[in-house]
Amino acid sequence: MDTAKDARVLVLEDALRRLGEIISNRKLKLHLEYSRLSQLIQTASTALYEVKYSYVDPMQLAASEGTKKIVDCVSEIGVMMHSAIASVGFKPKTTKEQLVVAELNYALRTVEGFQRRLKSGSDEAGLAVDILAVEVSQTRPVAGASKLTHCRCSDGKRAWNIVTNIAGIRVGSKLPCAVLPPVEMMDTVSEAMFLGGDPLPEGTPLGPIVAPSRQMLDQARAQTLRIIERL
Repeated sequence: MDTAKDARVLVLEDALRRLGEIISNRKLKLHLEYSRLSQLIQTASTALYEVKYSYVDPMQLAASEGTKKIVDCVSEIGVMMHSAIASVGFKPKTTKEQLVVAELNYALRTVEGFQRRLKSGSDEAGLAVDILAVEVSQTRPVAGASKLTHCRCSDGKRAWNIVTNIAGIRVGSKLPCAVLPPVEMMDTVSEAMFLGGDPLPEGTPLGPIVAPSRQMLDQARAQTLRIIERL
């Protein structure tokens, strides 16, 4: 396995970079032990190079010390961050704060799911990001952008904010989406992207889509390549 070019490893690298920027720039204005956070992200970043240039098969990589070190360090970061958020009842008041929290959650989720993606048995680039079935619970137009719609969705476990230019999205629709690095569009934070506007078949369970269609994979692959190109 060419680990240096594997999409799953490169998406992991991007997530660690984002997490490192949140920590080094102290983007969350909370009382945190930044010296410990800095130590943890440095350890994870060092372990990334062991992982990236290991050239072992996916199952070996999933069980490697380097991978375990990354997951453990980032798990501790997540506990520290979320404990600090909960202790003061922090709720983002600005779009900038919403974006930072969304980026934190994206990075933590990406690292948490890294071993699962390695064990999936597929190096399909579209599967380097999570593909979910979500149900639309609310829609509203985005102020100042006539072709954009802000959709509030659920995967059965948590809510997602998705800004889309797909017309005709209806409340109650179940749609596939890819979890991507959050972006701000017209003062609204989007945490994922719909993979087309066609509703999923009746009875599709919410949450991870076990066997995404070729169309879903192709769209997710295009977004994965955009993540990788920015490294």
